[in-house]
Amino acid sequence: MLTLLIPTKNHGIYLESLLSSVIFAPGSPVTKLIVYNDGSTDNTAEILARYSGDARVRVLGGDGPSVGVLGGYQKMCPLIDTPYMTMLASDDLFYPEKLALLFQEMLRTNAKMAFGKYQILENGQLSNLSHPGWQARRYKPNCDFEALIGFDHYVFCGIYKTDALPRHGSNGFMFDLTLSKLVAADGLGEFRGQDWALALDMAVAHPGEICFVDDYIAVFRKVANQLSSDTVYVHTGRSAFEMALLIVKFLSDYSLRAKLKSEPYFHQSVKNLFYAKFGGITEAAKQTSNFQQIYKPMILAADTILNNM
Repeated sequence: MLTLLIPTKNHGIYLESLLSSVIFAPGSPVTKLIVYNDGSTDNTAEILARYSGDARVRVLGGDGPSVGVLGGYQKMCPLIDTPYMTMLASDDLFYPEKLALLFQEMLRTNAKMAFGKYQILENGQLSNLSHPGWQARRYKPNCDFEALIGFDHYVFCGIYKTDALPRHGSNGFMFDLTLSKLVAADGLGEFRGQDWALALDMAVAHPGEICFVDDYIAVFRKVANQLSSDTVYVHTGRSAFEMALLIVKFLSDYSLRAKLKSEPYFHQSVKNLFYAKFGGITEAAKQTSNFQQIYKPMILAADTILNNM
């Protein structure tokens, strides 16, 4: 009933334990696994080869040029043949029994998307994240869109009903690749917030059909030089630029603007988050061509929308 997609590259150090002790551990709800090996040069292929006779596992890639995370998902998504799916980076993990409880609650409530809380693993230390977005959901019933856009992405290791996923472009891909095209000019890679955009798409399309379980379901591994690190993502201005793109994408819709405007708490939270991201940009970054020619026009457009609602 539940397919897990994993794009991986040179994560053999984590992959073996993830496969044996997490994904297929007793109590795990995962019934099928699709892995895209994006040209790994470590022992990833060797580890995956051990599952060649397992009918639950399908391995793609391995040779050829790197296609990136989104490219991997594009290869894997058409092969999903279960009613539900989830995704995980190969250096992260989930608690099998907790994911099973989340899945059970999703089925019980007939939700289109379900998620819980997650922990942070950094330098061997595990800590409980307390995300303001989780608390914001309690502000009023069915406020998923407002809480998501106002408090940054807070869906990690979410479960999605396969036939409820958004369909973008001619191939009906769940991720909006136009966002990656819009950021490509800065040379810093793919649109990082695709999971945030996906959660927003789901909240817009399925209001009242989002399930949240107030328990720690998964673990996000934080490592140095991550693409989402402050140095690479926040201080360069890319984070503010990506949020600006999402503001323009979603709040160009009058009904969503009106929905946000009707709740000053959430309207202000979007502004606070956006300006906090802008405040994280270094002065040196503001002088670069990326900021002046690519980021600044979109940031100004988003600022205009937020202040003229």
